[in-house]
Amino acid sequence: MVNKIYEVFNRIYYLMKLNGLWLLFTLLGGVVFGIIPATIALYACIRQQIRNESETHLFQMFKRYYVETFRRSMLFSVVFAAIALFFFGETVILVNVGTGNLLLEIAIKVTRLLIILGVAMFFPIFVHFDVKGIKTVVQPLLFLLICPLEVLYMGIIFVLVSLLFAISPLLILFIGIALPAYGMSLIMMKKFTRLEKNINFTTSAQTK
Repeated sequence: MVNKIYEVFNRIYYLMKLNGLWLLFTLLGGVVFGIIPATIALYACIRQQIRNESETHLFQMFKRYYVETFRRSMLFSVVFAAIALFFFGETVILVNVGTGNLLLEIAIKVTRLLIILGVAMFFPIFVHFDVKGIKTVVQPLLFLLICPLEVLYMGIIFVLVSLLFAISPLLILFIGIALPAYGMSLIMMKKFTRLEKNINFTTSAQTK
């Protein structure tokens, strides 16, 4: 019992350190260009920790992932900025046109939900499979279709974390991004492991 409590507090402390590094490197990148590589680095560190492959010095590991993906993530920053502008445009449409137009409101909200889920899928997929080119867009959308339970679980995590932060907003500063990222990574890592085992089993069966 004592060991489990210690492990929980140790995990919380780890997430607090990780969240602090995310804030630091996001600011170092000027926020706009720092937030994507910092988020990728955060997910990469979480992946290593879940796989029990984390290095002793978290700062050095986070910095290495940040530097490795900074230049490549410039394009992603532009894409996510475009998504933010798209959301802003949707909001303007809803305010000015959508009132009373139920079909338009439903279409906009469904589109927004799919984009948010796609973005949520992007980071654990990117750090696990190291996707490149058009796959960076296709794979998150593909996983939305083949992982309905995982998508549901991720939605539950968002709701629970939102309620937690609504009760105690100060927690956002300490574990704001690290907590939901850890939950989503746990869910998706289990799915990735099952898929890889099935693929390996199928490949082995075909070669016999």
